[in-house]
Amino acid sequence: MTADRTFLNDIDQIRDKVFRITKRILISQEEAEDATQEVIVKLWQMDATKRNGFRSIEAYSVTMAKNYCLDRLKSKQAQNLSLNEKIGNSKMSDSLQTKIEQTDELNWVGTLIDQLPERERMIIQLREIEQYDFDEIASILNLPEGTVRVYLSRIRKKIRKQFLEIQNHGIK
Repeated sequence: MTADRTFLNDIDQIRDKVFRITKRILISQEEAEDATQEVIVKLWQMDATKRNGFRSIEAYSVTMAKNYCLDRLKSKQAQNLSLNEKIGNSKMSDSLQTKIEQTDELNWVGTLIDQLPERERMIIQLREIEQYDFDEIASILNLPEGTVRVYLSRIRKKIRKQFLEIQNHGIK
């Protein structure tokens, strides 16, 4: 019974993270909720000894979620990819105009991230939103750590360039 309670506590701590990953990959909240539930059920059904043998149940869960979602996409059960992230809090002292500008800029960045290839979107999600370390991202995506760093640098430059073009030239 203690093992079950420990597992439930572990899952409670990572459920939101798994949901955000699935939400990033799949098109709808319902799909993301289903995927999150499916990952949790698979973990629950897994032999406790195997489950306890993982170095990080969180990293394993995120990898499971990513793979499950990619399988869903490949099977044509979901057609589009979308980014639905909550925008960070603004300072209360900011003027309304500044808040509007910041929200608009964040929306543009979100749109640019939506247009990235799937692997690049995952790297941005895991590093910038979920705050994973490079070695954890490398493990989840089965890439060398150096490759993750190079990808992230290139992605940031690409987004920055596209964003500056939008600011300087208007909507493309």
